[in-house]
Amino acid sequence: MFKILRFLWAAYVSLNESGQIPSSVTDNYDALLSSTLRNYQPKLKDNITRGNKFIAWLDSKGRTRKIGGGHQIAEPLMHTQNNTADIYRGYGLLDTTPQDGITTAFYDWAQLSVSITISRLEERQNSGKAKILDLLQAKTMQSEVSLKEMLNNCLVAGKITAGSAQERVVARTGRMDSGASGPLPIGAIIDVTVARSVALGNINGGTYSFWRNQATASTASTFVGYKNEMNQIYNNCGKGTGGFPDLALGTQIAWETYWLSLTTQERYIINDKKTVDILGGSDALAFRGTAFIWDEVCPDPDTSFNPVDAIGTNSNATIYFINSEAISFVTDSETDFITTDFVRPENQDAKVAQVLWMGAVTCNNRRKLGVLSSISQTIVA
Repeated sequence: MFKILRFLWAAYVSLNESGQIPSSVTDNYDALLSSTLRNYQPKLKDNITRGNKFIAWLDSKGRTRKIGGGHQIAEPLMHTQNNTADIYRGYGLLDTTPQDGITTAFYDWAQLSVSITISRLEERQNSGKAKILDLLQAKTMQSEVSLKEMLNNCLVAGKITAGSAQERVVARTGRMDSGASGPLPIGAIIDVTVARSVALGNINGGTYSFWRNQATASTASTFVGYKNEMNQIYNNCGKGTGGFPDLALGTQIAWETYWLSLTTQERYIINDKKTVDILGGSDALAFRGTAFIWDEVCPDPDTSFNPVDAIGTNSNATIYFINSEAISFVTDSETDFITTDFVRPENQDAKVAQVLWMGAVTCNNRRKLGVLSSISQTIVA
């Protein structure tokens, strides 16, 4: 795409070189840069979302959606069954007792941005038919990588305050706007302390037992014990309707320990093309019905370890068991990694455009999610 635009721009310039005044060249550069960035936006969005294994997995399961704004994002929940379900025959009476058991969780929007800036000095240093587009391409790639990393840190690592064990994982906050919160991380939705008195989606899991995930602190010292604990948390997540986890996301040590526990006779590497493409070619291990992957920023809340902020001690390992039917990645339909036009600040000799995202991670059934924490890093047999 960039090559085509360079060719068109070169043709345009060659036809209009004579008689141009400097300000019109600047205006043409601004328009060219804005339109080029706008045309690249779909690829930019695809690169960012597919570059995040968690989002890519949810998208493959149909768990990403767009909505048209609103004050908050509403997720309907069913916390008890309909007790009028019964067996009858002929003229037998039917139970018409009014039923409750339906409520709604509400989630706040989160916003992310990254700026693409080009100073007049850079513009003049890269003046010419193709150089300015090369500069834009380099700066766009830089912004793409930065936003991709920040989004992954928000969703996987979250934020942990240094302190005692089993600290709560919370949303990351803005660097310039400390009152702004990012999307909910996995560790906030799947808490190592299931009855923690804190609201998620405006519902307090400490008060309402239906709004608690599964959690086990590992005590295993052998491969057999480790896999048995994985089986138990997997089965606990599968109780009731709604199925079992389909994704396991853990720390590098948790993944490697599981790898070492497998025998050569077991078929454990997921190599079907669809799954490999979804997870970006990563080595996904099969654990029952899940694809088990690892992420370098996955925290261990039991020891308050968060690698992004260099908090805590990396002494244990963690695995999150995720049922994609219980989690959604929601974006605002008008702010889905959109790009703005280049504009000139009044106090700088430069031009700036932004890539903007507005969305949230939501949950509709915490009982289908689980975490195995405090996994020993020294299991070898």
